[in-house]
Amino acid sequence: MDFKQKKVILWSPPRCLSNVFCRSIETLKKTKCIRNLFSGPYYFGPNHPCHIYAPLLDSQLDLEGLSVKDLTYEQMKALVTADYPDVDLVFIKDHPHCLPESLYQDLISGAFASFIHTFLIRDPERALYSNYKASLSQQLIGSNLDPPSGGFNEMYKFYNFIKEKQGTTPVIVDAADLQTHPDETMRSFCKAVGICFDSNMMSWEPAPFHGHYNVWKADWHQQVSQSTGFIKTKPGEQKPVPLYEMPSDVVKCIEDSRVYYTEMRKDCIKPLF
Repeated sequence: MDFKQKKVILWSPPRCLSNVFCRSIETLKKTKCIRNLFSGPYYFGPNHPCHIYAPLLDSQLDLEGLSVKDLTYEQMKALVTADYPDVDLVFIKDHPHCLPESLYQDLISGAFASFIHTFLIRDPERALYSNYKASLSQQLIGSNLDPPSGGFNEMYKFYNFIKEKQGTTPVIVDAADLQTHPDETMRSFCKAVGICFDSNMMSWEPAPFHGHYNVWKADWHQQVSQSTGFIKTKPGEQKPVPLYEMPSDVVKCIEDSRVYYTEMRKDCIKPLF
């Protein structure tokens, strides 16, 4: 393995534009992108703690020849830290709500010691509204959101763990900046983690979004598969989120999540003009 190889993990709650972020990173040469490995043990593994999905069939799994019984946290750690030769950047994205707290220490020590942990946040109104609509289309069992907490509190807990244990403030990107100033925000992110920015990161060809769990492709990944770049918006031009369309428990989750979002927003990197 090249000793100069970068290893970066992007953590975010669902529906925070993390997949389109990955699409941008994938345009870089000699890059290996790994998505949602830790989601496997959480939703589908032999001891999965979350039961909102029907059992996964081996035919619905596209993961290095493994079967559903192999979806354990130990196996996922091995895949993330495996040797990927001839690659300059290993880029992982996943959701902190899928991590048991017992795994936190493992993710900053041993084979993970060289990994750079980063975070992507989004206004909870927009993230959880999108989450709510997608969860409805999936007809998830017993929940209006996936996860029911929205994922912001788990992210904040893991963020504070990283911040305390490593003694530095992790890189945080706000999805709002990606939408209003995508070029400048990706430049800032690349500089912060030591990646060479390439202007080609701003556009790409539509292509099927490769995910390890095919059960999510139709509803969760359709839009990013059809994308050709970041959808740029002007500050303040997005339509208000129709909170009246959502159940009271989802609105309450948005209110609770805003506390965590607001705290992390204070430490966000700024677009690089």
